[in-house]
Amino acid sequence: MSEFNIKKLTPLDWLTYKAVRLASLEDSPDSFGATHECEVEILQSEWESRLDPTGRAKNALPLVVEIGAIPVGVAWGLIQELDPRIAHIYQLWVSPEARNKGIAKALIKRISAWSIERGCEYIALSVTTANNAAVHLYQSLGFVPFGPLEELKLGSTLMTQKMIKDLRNAA
Repeated sequence: MSEFNIKKLTPLDWLTYKAVRLASLEDSPDSFGATHECEVEILQSEWESRLDPTGRAKNALPLVVEIGAIPVGVAWGLIQELDPRIAHIYQLWVSPEARNKGIAKALIKRISAWSIERGCEYIALSVTTANNAAVHLYQSLGFVPFGPLEELKLGSTLMTQKMIKDLRNAA
């Protein structure tokens, strides 16, 4: 049962996205700027809107990972219009029972390939500095710290570090 499938989310997948996003916020509240309490209140139309490839997800690659039909991970690639040279990874999470199976690495590689196809020169993300496993994973994939530490949330004692990877020589 360790085989997993990565698929791109569409507005029709809003329930799957909602379930895995809320699970991520519940399991790892110290890894995200958003909170479970706020996101659980979001309406169906907002979940669908987030996945709309003609709107908010125009320059995005929203991904879900499934083992069988069970969603066990999520990640977003996003290219912001402000600087199309840089792709960003957001919301990366893998459920505890599915960790250490190469899922996070596969998600990052998929988003990196998508970014290169779109002409991005860099890929960036933020990581909670206390999450040693994530920091080590990102470093092993070529990400380096970039910029100052920032609060995870306003008033938080947890800090995040932006990390960046140069894609120009990536294979």
